[in-house]
Amino acid sequence: MDVRDKHLLNEKTVLVTGEYSKRGELWSRVMEGQETFLVKKTPIAVIEETLLHVGSDFLGARRSSKYLLSPIRMHPISVNPQMGILLFPTKNMKCPNCIWFSLIHVKTTKRVGVNQTKVLTSYGHTILIDMTERAFHTRRHKAIELQETISRNLRCPIFFYVEPKTSYYISKKQKENNFSLEKK
Repeated sequence: MDVRDKHLLNEKTVLVTGEYSKRGELWSRVMEGQETFLVKKTPIAVIEETLLHVGSDFLGARRSSKYLLSPIRMHPISVNPQMGILLFPTKNMKCPNCIWFSLIHVKTTKRVGVNQTKVLTSYGHTILIDMTERAFHTRRHKAIELQETISRNLRCPIFFYVEPKTSYYISKKQKENNFSLEKK
């Protein structure tokens, strides 16, 4: 079993969830591409460390999500909008078995019984979760809404600087308070 001390989430990350070690410590189970491994940190700590590497933090990402979305519980988190990394939780983030799905890797869902849903992801993974398909779709839709809002906000006009043809020589003589300007 592959166990790592730390890990940064990336564009191949499919999901992050909690899993207890043999000593009872909450670690993270990460599915990334075709592989899965454990990280000796909680899911929130793994997300936090990734956010810190891109100039944010978990609290800031949650506050931003709350600001941009209507009042909801269990907000999605934008980890790195430039790379399309946006996670949404299946349960309260404090629940050790909360699964944080990467929005870009959720392909489709299928209802299984009354309160279970099969989630099919990129790389051929299938995850069975204790959640109604409708509730899962609501969380996924909020994540899509957050992604679209952030994308819209990041689309700003391109600014460029055009150097003027007129330039000045600026100088200040000793014992004088003001600068003098001369056209070059």
